[in-house]
Amino acid sequence: MHLMTMGFKGITWGVNPTALRLEWARSLRETVLPFAGSRLEDLGRKKRRVLGEGYFTGDDSMARWQALGAAFAQGGPGYLQLPGQDPFLAVLEELKLLGEPGEGAVHYSFVFVEAKGHQDGGSGQVYRAGAGESLWDYAWRWQRPVEEVRWANPHIRDIACLEQGERVVRP
Repeated sequence: MHLMTMGFKGITWGVNPTALRLEWARSLRETVLPFAGSRLEDLGRKKRRVLGEGYFTGDDSMARWQALGAAFAQGGPGYLQLPGQDPFLAVLEELKLLGEPGEGAVHYSFVFVEAKGHQDGGSGQVYRAGAGESLWDYAWRWQRPVEEVRWANPHIRDIACLEQGERVVRP
């Protein structure tokens, strides 16, 4: 089984980070009631956070670090693809260069936060493909860049030829 690599705003990690932590949390509020104990209220799910650390290695390691830095400088949300997870909109909140870049190696860390108002990788609308359709067809129909439609559908192996009934998530 092939494990998908991490990606964000068109940047694909050739090798996944050495440490990757995905955090989910709920917002809870406890109210103390006089003479009756307390009551716990569930106020909903907090935004997901993704923390990680890794190395870019090889002759292009500094170029990949700089591309990630440019994505950070640009700001704004982009689709974050994590191994084994559905993509979701996130913002690169923090990016750190750890230590001195060496020849062919850059050590880094990052923090992504789920973008406000986006609970998953898509609009929540799921379509079933007809025979012979492609993600290009859906990108054109939804007036979205094909890359955005692709990130919302990492489970699709062949973007040029969908199978009858294959699930397509609208970004």
